[in-house]
Amino acid sequence: MNAAVGVRTPAAVLAGIGRGRTRKTFVSRFLKALKESRRREARLVIARNVHLLPSGHAWRNGPH
Repeated sequence: MNAAVGVRTPAAVLAGIGRGRTRKTFVSRFLKALKESRRREARLVIARNVHLLPSGHAWRNGPH
């Protein structure tokens, strides 16, 4: 009956504690996106200049 009127009982509150509902902050999401974009750009630069690597280099045979 408590749930019908919107009141949360202590048991309902405690049940929601262990659900792992963690929100990432704007800064952490921004930094993650920045890291991914920098990695992507680095891969593109390496792929564009792969001819400058020595012939026996592992990256020269394919993307890693």
